[in-house]
Amino acid sequence: MSIFSAPPRSDAWIPPVAVLSAIFGVLAAASLRTQDQIRGEGLLGTRPQQVFSAYNEVRSTVSDQKKKIADLQSSLSKYQEAAAKETDNEKLLYADLQKLQVMSGIVAVSGPGVTVTLRDARKVPPKPSDMSEQEYIQWTNGYHIHDADIQTVVNELRAAGAEAISINDQRVVSSTAIRCVGPVVQVNAVPTSGSPVEIKAIGDPEAIFSGFIMPGGVKDQYAMTDPAMFAIVKSKRLTLPAYSGATPLRFAEIATEKKAEQAQRDSETATDTAPDPLTGDTPTNSATTKSESPRPAKGTP
Repeated sequence: MSIFSAPPRSDAWIPPVAVLSAIFGVLAAASLRTQDQIRGEGLLGTRPQQVFSAYNEVRSTVSDQKKKIADLQSSLSKYQEAAAKETDNEKLLYADLQKLQVMSGIVAVSGPGVTVTLRDARKVPPKPSDMSEQEYIQWTNGYHIHDADIQTVVNELRAAGAEAISINDQRVVSSTAIRCVGPVVQVNAVPTSGSPVEIKAIGDPEAIFSGFIMPGGVKDQYAMTDPAMFAIVKSKRLTLPAYSGATPLRFAEIATEKKAEQAQRDSETATDTAPDPLTGDTPTNSATTKSESPRPAKGTP
């Protein structure tokens, strides 16, 4: 049955859902502005006590806004679930909506998976007397966990089929930035604890685990420095939190049908003509080499 031929129904749920969505958008925008304020306000020349007080006040505001956003998300989900019970078509739409929410990271999720723990090396070699401080820092760089290490693990998890990922209980989404600022790891512009860094992922535990412990893989790379720097544990059940930051769209918009089709063709062409990782030849070059032979000169039988 088409959604366009569905029988008339009560739309009493639409106003509360619309209102909650509007409030959610306003709070999300306010949260983003507050975070921009933290990063953008110049505090040079301000007394340390004033800076500390202002920081705590703004951080408290952001925390309150995140709680309100979480409450609104919960209420909105309840309205959507109630609305989906009206017709079969709405049940299908609700199922698609839930799938998109899981993929976008705006809802908490549970399932089997793994927990990867990264930590600084237990022992760092002492500084030689003839080495400068800067040279020593560069020399011992591999004994400490950096944002590049975390990003590498996230990439490996995604390649192994992870469906949801969190870093120090911050959900990873498409806009997530992972940065180390001194000993602090910032995820989604939120400061989290440094070493150890706990990365959780929901997916096939066996497939993900195998990918990390394969010969020459991530585990072996850390073992050359200190085996204790990397650990991975399979879990039957994990729960990852929802992303609670702001998600405004400032520049991106849905492309027109014509432009979307052209972008899709370009994507398919780029995939089809990608060079072979071993030989460096493109599929087109390989096909030409195999199927075409030099044309005989005129008069040649």
